Amino acid sequence: MIKIFDKNSLTPRAIQHRFMCINRMHRAVVENRMSATGIHRSQHMILMYLYRCNSKISQKDIAAHFEISAAAVAVSLKKLESGGYIKRKCAENDNRFNEIEITQKGKEIVDISHSIFEEIDAETFADITEEEKKQLVFLLDKVRENLKNMTDKENDI
Repeated sequence: MIKIFDKNSLTPRAIQHRFMCINRMHRAVVENRMSATGIHRSQHMILMYLYRCNSKISQKDIAAHFEISAAAVAVSLKKLESGGYIKRKCAENDNRFNEIEITQKGKEIVDISHSIFEEIDAETFADITEEEKKQLVFLLDKVRENLKNMTDKENDI
């Protein structure tokens, strides 16, 4: 394996590399642990969204929220419906509009997911003091603000 950055390097590129590595590693841990639920990542995200909305919403609403096509949402919804995690029904006032609702089985998956996320969070931040967490949040907020300013400037052009 080729070592791209010295672990003690403080260059912006080395720091950015750490962000990317942490993101990939976190995603791998989450996907590995979530695989036990039998729900694919995109389906899981939709279930979590439905759970938070706590109301019947449309396929179009889901697509808009995730900024993806309605066709992509349709594929996930079909799998979720066949697994019994959601149910769809035509709206009373418009037969072209499907209301999507999470089922009890879907809610159980979300509850399991929350437990998995809590375990991952606890392990991820083990041996990190409250003061270190505050420093990390402060620094990450600064980085986010810098990126936001860059985005705002680029959008003004």
